[in-house]
Amino acid sequence: KNPAQTKTHGRSPRLSNIVFMGMGEPLANYRNVKTAVQRIHDELGIGHRKITISTVGIVPNIAKMATDLPQVRLAVSLHCATDEERTALLPANRRNGGLKELMQTLQEYIQ
Repeated sequence: KNPAQTKTHGRSPRLSNIVFMGMGEPLANYRNVKTAVQRIHDELGIGHRKITISTVGIVPNIAKMATDLPQVRLAVSLHCATDEERTALLPANRRNGGLKELMQTLQEYIQ
């Protein structure tokens, strides 16, 4: 058997999905993440729907994503169910309008 086939269980070793997370808040670095998404799409041929950006909820940049990268998937880490708990854990929650503003922006994003 071909060693590559053994390691990938007979599947192509092609990269097929990308998730931006765990390297700091991607939407706090929006311009560079947007450029990276465009390059991944253009140069590697990975479709926008196979790219996910994970965020704690940087509201203004979620709104930008809706316009700039409408087919890129969005994952939101809520961490807590109340604004009080969420703000204690993530001070950016208050700066971004809290859960109500986040939920409203997410509704606009999915429409």
